[in-house]
Amino acid sequence: MKRMKNKSLISISDYSKDDILRILELAAGFEANPNQPLMRDKVVASLFFEPSTRTRLSFETAMNRLGARVIGFSDASSSSTTKGESLKDTIKMVSNYADLIVMRHPLEGSARYASEQSRVPVINAGDGANQHPTQTLLDLYSIQKTQGTLENLSIVMVGDLKYGRTVHSLLMALSHFNPTFFFVAPKEMSMPREYKRFLQEKGIPFYEQFEMGNIDKADILYMTRVQK
Repeated sequence: MKRMKNKSLISISDYSKDDILRILELAAGFEANPNQPLMRDKVVASLFFEPSTRTRLSFETAMNRLGARVIGFSDASSSSTTKGESLKDTIKMVSNYADLIVMRHPLEGSARYASEQSRVPVINAGDGANQHPTQTLLDLYSIQKTQGTLENLSIVMVGDLKYGRTVHSLLMALSHFNPTFFFVAPKEMSMPREYKRFLQEKGIPFYEQFEMGNIDKADILYMTRVQK
């Protein structure tokens, strides 16, 4: 975990199986004792360029429980981007104020770009249809807690698999644990080719279908809504 210190969290693919398991182990400790002043005297910038309820409030609650102070905005219209300020300039400016940046942005790749411009670590709270690594870590924690393991599970993913960033991150994370996937979606919302190619290269079995089926064989049923 030492190599993860002061490191941005941009994509779940940046983390090894051992990294993920260690994070889940730490999460269990925080669930048992959530109020730990580990970030006392730290400032966290919460930059949400698109609407969010659960993700934003989850982060802000966590930061408050850890003793940090939170600054930022929940609506891009209240930021200087409405005056033409670039993402680069926003990140460079905010990274002078804060010890950590949590950012959600509608453009794919924006979180990686922000981390390259920032003086402080950046946590990706969702970048377009690309990645949502912190949601994935929560999903993995929930799966491990309910199933007792992450290994050798059958996962049925249903809904908007094309634009749903949570399924993309979860698929990549579970690839460490010998899963079998079933993708259920209309053709226009099917899993993107690059993620299916990723599974093929790793020898991970997956099946595509347009109607619900194999539910009785599933360990996990992962439902997603249509993204806007």
